[in-house]
Amino acid sequence: MAEENKKNEKEDEISEDLRYKYIGFDIFPKKAKGFWKDEEEKRKHLKKVKEERSQAALLDRDHSLVKVSAFSKTDKIVVSIASFLLAICLFLPWFSLRGENLHSTYTGLGFIFKLGTLFGYAPLGGFLLGLFLVLLLLTILSSFGVGVLNLVSVYKKHNDQESYLANLKKALKLNLIPLSLWVILIIIAMIGMPTPFAGTLLAVKGLGDGFNVINFFAVSSYGMWLCLPCLIINSVKISDL
Repeated sequence: MAEENKKNEKEDEISEDLRYKYIGFDIFPKKAKGFWKDEEEKRKHLKKVKEERSQAALLDRDHSLVKVSAFSKTDKIVVSIASFLLAICLFLPWFSLRGENLHSTYTGLGFIFKLGTLFGYAPLGGFLLGLFLVLLLLTILSSFGVGVLNLVSVYKKHNDQESYLANLKKALKLNLIPLSLWVILIIIAMIGMPTPFAGTLLAVKGLGDGFNVINFFAVSSYGMWLCLPCLIINSVKISDL
């Protein structure tokens, strides 16, 4: 029985010739046939693969941060509104003065026309008052100027997006000028300065013999404070471009 099993096992063994053919050495004894039927089939397949690859790349790019615009439509609307308000602030009330013989509201433009009269009182207040008036004049003019320039830059046509954004960034950087002037004005107001004419000569309500940041808030109107957030909004956008 054991001898018979051994005989069957030998019969089941694969011969060397069969093994040689099985692993493929004798399947293509000569040169193997080409994978493609012809060059046209190969060309069509490669073209299809390239098209699919390019479409996949476009989809990835469309949904990536690289494709996100540095200056979106929303940004354009926000900057346009802020710049427009800066431009019209020149014609909005900046100061409201009330007193026994005085009740006047001055726009930014009106303040410029009254500046000669105010400079006549400046020597009574000393150097800081004169400096404060000059800086306030520059703040009004520069706020109006950057507002107009920003609007022009936002809607000016360019040959490419890069030059458009570069020009817009330069224009928005100019908002830092009136913004810096604002900071200096508030610092001077916090230091304070004598204004003897305000209480005695003009009898302006909210002003005494000295001018400080509290008086500054008391006599200022909405046109002045509308400029400050608009300048901040435009300045913040600089870092995104």
